[in-house]
Amino acid sequence: MGALGLGTAIKGDGTRRLNRSPKRTEERMLKILIADDHPLFREGLSRLVTELDPETECVEAGDFPDAIKAAREEGPFDLVLTDLRMPGMDEFAGVRALREASPSVPIVVVSGFETRANLERALAAGAQGFLPKSAPPSVMLNALRLVMLGEIYVPPSLFSSEGKPTDVVSAGLDATRSAIGARANIEMLTQRQLGVLALIGQGLSNRNIADRLTISEGTVKVHVGAILKTLGVSNRTQAALLATELGITLEGTGGNHGATAT
Repeated sequence: MGALGLGTAIKGDGTRRLNRSPKRTEERMLKILIADDHPLFREGLSRLVTELDPETECVEAGDFPDAIKAAREEGPFDLVLTDLRMPGMDEFAGVRALREASPSVPIVVVSGFETRANLERALAAGAQGFLPKSAPPSVMLNALRLVMLGEIYVPPSLFSSEGKPTDVVSAGLDATRSAIGARANIEMLTQRQLGVLALIGQGLSNRNIADRLTISEGTVKVHVGAILKTLGVSNRTQAALLATELGITLEGTGGNHGATAT
């Protein structure tokens, strides 16, 4: 259904523009550059990011030269998503070139080559995040939200206690350590708070959570504040990312008892 009614234009330089909304609004929509040499994966990412904003405009590129040209000529972008290994340039040189072309835009590497070395080199080249292609869509979305808030995302699965991290990944490691600490505190949450956390992970607003759990919006706000404090995270986006990484669901918490039917 999502493929119907798309406004698609193939440009002469190989980039492709997708306007996911059937109509443009006066206010500038979210604009994202997606670079990957596999058209099917580009299409999948372009569908995924509409969860960030239904009116997201995606510009696609199939190699580093086209991506760099698009970054220079098609901007300003709000976010750049790029594969590591694409034609036209060495992977990390390509990330650096994208950083130079879009110096103030957050860049997230989305790669199937999921190693700590690639993560550290990508961040050193100027990326603000590294997402394994194997990550679930919900984790990807919350990681992208985190990066767009100005933070660095590193997948905890790529880190172990061995080895000294480089300075450039220290901020991401701090976030990872916080997430590990938050995991340890999960058991301190009540069943109701776990249910609220599960719905935060789905991207629901306080009002929607209140409707789903048949409680007041004020009660939801109290629960959210308690959740953030208990987990030691600074915002609901970090809490949402934690919920999705841990696979916390409303059904799994028993928090859907008494909820309205959906």
